[in-house]
This record gives sequence, C-alpha cells and structure tokens, in this order.
Amino acid sequence: MSRRKNRKTASFSEVTAAERKNLPADARTLIADVKNDITIPFYSGALQHADDTLIQRGGGKGLKIYDEIKRDTHASACLTKRTKQLVAREWECEAASDKPLDVEAANFVRETLENLPFDRICEDLSGGAILKGFAVSEIVWKRDGNRIVLEKIVTHDQRRFAFGQDWRPRLLTWTNMNEGIELPERKFIVHRHGVVGNNPYGLGLGHQLFWAVLFKREGVAFWLHFLEKFAGPTVIGETPYGMLSEEQNQFLQKLASIKTSAAVTVPVGASVKFLEAARSGSVSYQDWLEYWDKQISICILGETLTTDIGAAGSKAAAETHAGILDLLVDSDADHLSDTLHEQLVQWLVDYNFPGAGVPRVWRVRPSNEKAKAETRKAKAEAASSENAALVEILKSAALIDDDDDAREFIVSFELTHALSQTAIDCLVEARFAFMENGKRDAVMRKAAAENPVFAALFGPLDVKKNSIAR
Repeated sequence: MSRRKNRKTASFSEVTAAERKNLPADARTLIADVKNDITIPFYSGALQHADDTLIQRGGGKGLKIYDEIKRDTHASACLTKRTKQLVAREWECEAASDKPLDVEAANFVRETLENLPFDRICEDLSGGAILKGFAVSEIVWKRDGNRIVLEKIVTHDQRRFAFGQDWRPRLLTWTNMNEGIELPERKFIVHRHGVVGNNPYGLGLGHQLFWAVLFKREGVAFWLHFLEKFAGPTVIGETPYGMLSEEQNQFLQKLASIKTSAAVTVPVGASVKFLEAARSGSVSYQDWLEYWDKQISICILGETLTTDIGAAGSKAAAETHAGILDLLVDSDADHLSDTLHEQLVQWLVDYNFPGAGVPRVWRVRPSNEKAKAETRKAKAEAASSENAALVEILKSAALIDDDDDAREFIVSFELTHALSQTAIDCLVEARFAFMENGKRDAVMRKAAAENPVFAALFGPLDVKKNSIAR
C-alpha cells in the first residue's frame, strides 16, 4: 500500500505547470445569474416573487393570504407541531477548533444567546420561513463594556421587505413601495426555506396549503348547507284560494319560525306539511374534510399518524411516521443552523473576536443519538460474537501441532480478514493457550512425540485431547 502511495505522489509531483489545466475566467463566476433569469416575473431593481399561487391569488393582500391558512385549526396545529418540535430540542454551541481564541469566541456566543429568548427567535425564523418562504428578524445591538452584544431581536412581517439582485433585504416604505430602501449590513437576519435558483424569497408550504385549506373551507360551507337541508324537514304551507299576498307573507314568516318555536298559529283554511329530504349512499362531506386534513398533514409533517391514528392505525406505524417527522425537523434544524452560522454568529465573532473561527450553533437530535447508540450496541455485540467464534477456532487449532497447518486452519474461517500477518502469526503461536489444559500439556505432548523414553514415562497421549495422568 505504501509503495502505491509513493508512486502516486511521485507521478503527481512530476507534472509540470505547463501540463496542468488552467482555470477559465468564466468558471469562477455564476453565469445563470439573476440578470438573465427568465423565470423571474416583472424584473426590476427589486426582484419579484416567483410563487405562482401568490401571483394568481395574492392580489392586493400579497403574503397575507398565507396568514389565513392558520385560521384552519388542523393546518395551524400541524405547523405549530413542526416548529415546536424543533425548538423543543436542546441547542449547543461548538467551538470551531481547540485554539484558545476559538474556544473563547464559542463561550461568548453561548453566553450571549443564553441571555436572549433564543427558542422564540428560532421559532419565529423557522416557522415564518416554512409557511411563507422566508422570515426576517432585526437585531438591536448594544455595547457591554468592551463587547458588542445583542439587546434584542425583533421579527417583522415579510410583506414589508423585498430583495435586490444581491439577495439583500430592502425595506418597503410609503415613499418607496416598489423597490424599497437599502438596509445596513449586519442588521437583518434572513432565513429562507425552499430556495430554488435565483429566487431569494424561497418557496414556503403556503403555496401548497392554500389550495387544500381553500377546498376544505368550501366543503365546510356545503356541509352546513347539507345539514340545514337534511337535519330538519322543509316546511310546506298550503293556503286557500283568494288569500291576499300580504296574508301569504305573514303566513310564510310564521312557517319560517317553526324551526325555533314550539308552536305556531296559522290562518283558518291553511294547512302545514313537512317534507323530509331523502338521499342514498354513505358518502358524506365529512369524508371530504377528512381527506383534506390528511393532505394538510402530509404536506406539513410528511405523515398522518402522529396527528390522527385513525381506525386502522397501530403503535408501530405511528412510530414509523414519527421517524419521518424527525427527518423533516432534522432538515429544518440544519437549515436554521446554517443561517445562524452565516449571519448572527458570524457577526458576533466579527465584532468581538476578529480572526477567530466561527462556532457552530446546532440542535441536538435525540432520535439520531438513539440510532447511533443502537448502532454502537449492534457493532459491539457483533464484535463479541466474532471474538467468541475466534476463540473456538483457536481451541481447535491448538490440536494441530504444525504451525503452517494451524495457520491454514485459522485463516480458512475468514474471521482474520482485518488482521495483519503479524497478528495472525501471534494467534498461531498462542493457540495452545486456549486449550483446556493450557500450553504446558501441548509442550509435553510434543516432547513425548520426539522422545520415546519420555512417552514411556507418561504413557500414551491422546492426539485430540490431552489425557496425561497427574
């Protein structure tokens, strides 16, 4: 192996500068950038949303239409569950290296974040981006002795911001509603979800949930009409010929009050009947609503059984679905960790520890830790089983006096594939120690085979088992 490495290193060092490929200038820049992106609608100084649902249905409300999704109890519960499961995890701050400056920077960042409502800040950033594609929070800085620290972090409505070609946020004001005004650096945290291509607005789950919630809401309206039609009979009043229109209207009002009145009076000659609505089949509007509830759960949580186990559910299936939710939360935690690393934590280090490595702030994944522990346990059990099998092989190999034959026997079981030749030699030499009577009897057996007088003193020795009389 070492000879192959040396040859590879030597051949690489022999390559001259002229033989190496030059890096083209256009390889160092982004060619398919925002300036020539044909997928961005109504291109101007500030980029526009690429969300088709928002373009078609937003109108003057804009992102406000996605706030209406939270009015649906099921959608709101699922969104809350996903974000709460994220912030329920403990967070850690890990230094970039073991250097004293990096460790000091990590301790400072950890202490700074502990003095803030960090879980709420993470919930606002992650939850807002998951639903609407991006979330913006503003930092208020202050001085604390010789340090620059965070006084507070405030989350803003996404409708107040647009993004320029450099993806930096721009604040929309009454005097500049189209392109917005430029904002200072190291001031606004922008967290994005579902970023594709040159779209700095991201793509949240709102563009999918909007239709599911809309169809569900329309189904509720039809269901109410259905209940009104079939829960109570329709009242029919028969009036005699010649009744005046004014008297008919009064009679109709009395019939309308029958649903809430225990009794009613009708004119002489008029009669009242009840018409029951009839229908066949078992399909109901509740099936329609349950269908869209499941679609909402799948869209947000990736599964359904952690919110509604149903009639045919089971604990095992629910645990499997919970694992799918953990994968989504893992992804959310990674994305948020990257945002904090590139923006908030980076700015804290730049202000207070120039030149230090940026620490990593991340959420501990209990499900992954449990999986790692189970994997380590399985590996330990497998190693223990292999060791026990190898001991049995060595016990059998101890019955073979010739070292070469014993070696061939030991390596034939393929349990020594990861061992070096030196380690195998040690096993061959030490195989007699694994016999029931130890190495001493093996030496005596060998001496008896070489010296007939010795054999006569101790009697015949069994080849397969030592049976020396003591």
